[in-house]
Amino acid sequence: MNNRQRGLIRREMGYSVGEFSAVLPSAMRDWRVSGGPHRWRVIAVDGSLVSEILIEPRPDRAIGALRLPVLAVTIDLGNRHPERVAEFLHRFDRGFHRGGG
Repeated sequence: MNNRQRGLIRREMGYSVGEFSAVLPSAMRDWRVSGGPHRWRVIAVDGSLVSEILIEPRPDRAIGALRLPVLAVTIDLGNRHPERVAEFLHRFDRGFHRGGG
């Protein structure tokens, strides 16, 4: 699920808070990540704000006995330059991609 309006992106992601917290810093590579566990800021190498991220746990999804964590993720990109937004989304999507068959 990806909703975009006025610099906001909203997604539901199959991650726990702990998993999200572990993946985000490595996904951003050389950009600095601060905050947590529910509010994050991503700062570029030049010191400028790239994004603010809010995560909210939602009820697990149940498939029989299987339970999957769900996070509501809101990414605020403000009015950042389109190239900076594209780079952030590339890093975020690549970092949080889960492989499949």
